Amino acid sequence: MKIKVGDQVVEGKVIEFSVIGEPWAEYQLADGNTARVKAVATRFIKLPEKNDDGTDEYILQSQTVLSVSPN
Repeated sequence: MKIKVGDQVVEGKVIEFSVIGEPWAEYQLADGNTARVKAVATRFIKLPEKNDDGTDEYILQSQTVLSVSPN
């Protein structure tokens, strides 16, 4: 898969994954409601480059989910 990284286009590899957990972060809003937020990974792309320490480099594509409920 071609993907733009900075000002260059590189050939990344889509990596399959399975979900281990997707916890919610919870916030008490000033209006008394409770907001719950989590990021849901939709795609991991492994880049051909390595980080300075030699580990693999990835790009994460995700969707943010928001739920607000009254208290």
